[in-house]
Amino acid sequence: MNTKKIMVFCLALVVAGFLGACTGPVHLAKTESEGLKTGYQDPELTALSSKYNSVLREIYARYTGKGMGVAKEGLGFTSLSDNRGRKLYYLFVETHHEECNFDKNTTTGQQRLQVVLQRYFEPELRVLTKNDLAPGDIGGLAFGVSWAVRDFYQCDKYGGFVEYVIAYISKSDFHAILDGTKTVSSVLANAEVITSLDLQPPTSIKLKYQ
Repeated sequence: MNTKKIMVFCLALVVAGFLGACTGPVHLAKTESEGLKTGYQDPELTALSSKYNSVLREIYARYTGKGMGVAKEGLGFTSLSDNRGRKLYYLFVETHHEECNFDKNTTTGQQRLQVVLQRYFEPELRVLTKNDLAPGDIGGLAFGVSWAVRDFYQCDKYGGFVEYVIAYISKSDFHAILDGTKTVSSVLANAEVITSLDLQPPTSIKLKYQ
C-alpha cells in the first residue's frame, strides 16, 4: 500500500490532536455531528460519506451506547493505494475516551501503545460488524484508537497531547477476526499500521505485541 498517502492523512490527526495544558478535552466527540468527518478533498470520499451517513450515525450510537468514545471526526472514510496503484476506499473509525489516558512522567510511548493494544484495541474493534463493511465500494477498515498523554503533576483530567495507532485492515481479514479464524495480533502483524507517539510525526511500523 502507498504509505506516503497514509502518512499525509495521519499527519492531520497528530496536528489536530495537540492539546493545551488543562484546557479541557478537545479530541473526544461530544455529539454525533462532532464525531462524523466532514470537509473531504476527494469527491469520492464525500460521496461515500453522504451515501453511508446512516451507517456512520449508527456506528456512533453503538459506541456511545457502550460507553466507548469516538474521536472528533473519527467516523468517515479514507483512501489508500494498493501495490498496483489502485485506489481503495476504507471505512475509517477512530475511538477515543476519557478513561484512556497516561502520565507522561511515568510511561513511555511504547509502553502506552502496548497497554492500548492489550486493553482497548480488540474490544473496540469488535463493536463493528460485517454489515458495516458489507457494501462493495468499501474495501476495508482503517481502525484506530487515540489516547491522551498528560503531565499529572499539572493536570490529570484535561490537556496534554494525543497519541494514536491506526491499522488498515482488509475486509477479508476483518471478517476472519470476527469469525475466529484469525487473531487480531496475527492480522496486525501483517497490516499497514501507523502510529504517532511522543509528539512525533506519524510513522509506519511493524507491530509486535509484548
